[in-house]
Amino acid sequence: MNQILRYISFTKNEIRAIIFLAIVILGGFAAKYISYKSSKADEKFDYAESDKKILDYSRRYSALTNDSTDETDTAGIYSAEETEKIRKLQSSEDSLVKINGKKSGRDKKSENLKGRTININTAGKETLILLPGVGESTADKIILYRQEHNGFKKVQDIMKIKGIGKKKFENLKDFIVIE
Repeated sequence: MNQILRYISFTKNEIRAIIFLAIVILGGFAAKYISYKSSKADEKFDYAESDKKILDYSRRYSALTNDSTDETDTAGIYSAEETEKIRKLQSSEDSLVKINGKKSGRDKKSENLKGRTININTAGKETLILLPGVGESTADKIILYRQEHNGFKKVQDIMKIKGIGKKKFENLKDFIVIE
């Protein structure tokens, strides 16, 4: 060993530094190996239990939401208190459903405007805010567009306003006019 050290010609301090670095590197590899072996990264998660729970909840909900008024199909599935909570939630959800079965995109504002129309070329900010889906910022954009383009030429031009797309236009078109 002394012959090798003479041949390499390192000082004692350099040899100590090399040994220290070798120990640190080997220690790092050992820590990484132990970490790798102890981790559960290679284990696959079993979704069977969560799938069973979801199926169970789904069956319970289906039994509860059946159109039958017979309460026996939900007996033993939910407590009376849980059943009442779910029925309240369903009734509030049902109030969002239109006659044709689609969810209503209109909010309370549309109920206030029933039978009324708003001229978007002359309406003020407060009046524009009454439209479903239109808030202060959108009302400001409508007024700005109206001023810059000398008013709207047709009702569909309102879709040129940022934030008003086809969906929002469908909710608005019954309440807006151009005169």
